[in-house]
Amino acid sequence: MRRTVQSLPLEFSRCLDCGLIYQTPRLTRESLSSYFSAETFIQDPNGDNLDELLGYPDYFDWDKSYAVTAKLRLDRIGRFKRPPGELLEIGTATGSFLAAARSFGFRVRGLDLSSRFAAFARKRYDLNIDVGYVEEFTMPRSHYDVICSFGSIACWRDPVQALANIREALKPDGIFVMNHLDIDSLPGKILGNQHFEYNHASLVIFSRRTMRQCLTHVGFEEVYSQSERQYASFGRIAGYLKLKAILKALRGIGLENVTIPLIVPGTVFAICRRTPHSLRRRSDVFDPHFMLAPTMRAA
Repeated sequence: MRRTVQSLPLEFSRCLDCGLIYQTPRLTRESLSSYFSAETFIQDPNGDNLDELLGYPDYFDWDKSYAVTAKLRLDRIGRFKRPPGELLEIGTATGSFLAAARSFGFRVRGLDLSSRFAAFARKRYDLNIDVGYVEEFTMPRSHYDVICSFGSIACWRDPVQALANIREALKPDGIFVMNHLDIDSLPGKILGNQHFEYNHASLVIFSRRTMRQCLTHVGFEEVYSQSERQYASFGRIAGYLKLKAILKALRGIGLENVTIPLIVPGTVFAICRRTPHSLRRRSDVFDPHFMLAPTMRAA
């Protein structure tokens, strides 16, 4: 898949052996950090042109539904790990999930690549948020009871190294909780190249198969897997699916911001546990192709 968005090239390749989809070329390490911290990523001035977005139309508007979704996620986490305990979220954005987790009784901390989001979360919720790449960030070993990542794993420069880092930071009985798109799902097949996941923020696009390969490779196993449950506004749904006419109609009748609960087909919510080192299996099939992708600088 190849196209240009706001003069910035966007191209994805798919490995014919394992099915892994990765962006090539992709933003350099420095450009990626600047991109996630830029105003354009948080509130793209091209918000009405759904085909030319480099970021969110308005993340703060969408965050209203994310804050409600937090309780759904925490209820599922509570089946495997009850507070109190140490919880880390990777990709904290505004901090709404961490604030909810703290109200549940967890001791919380966050890590985000966006300095702008980190500053906002600190000010709004008085949270401890670090800024850095999860692949290389120094985390205390065997410290966390829960590590979460919602909507961010596709944005990691090296998901395998990041998962290995997360595994080492978890207590032996800790859990890793995340969601990810299954590009081989029915919605992924129907939307094809028009799928919202094909954007500059997504460095790697997973299927169930390629995600399990990554998890197994570093020593994780899924103990719970379910279609994602979220709250979302009608406007957010229409924007995700790039339904311009419907989005315009929703605005015209004042229903754009009406929020509803829904099951998100094609998006997986998973809870994982560490496997003992003696049970870890080396994957001879999996090959981290995305690490070979060339890089580019944002203009």
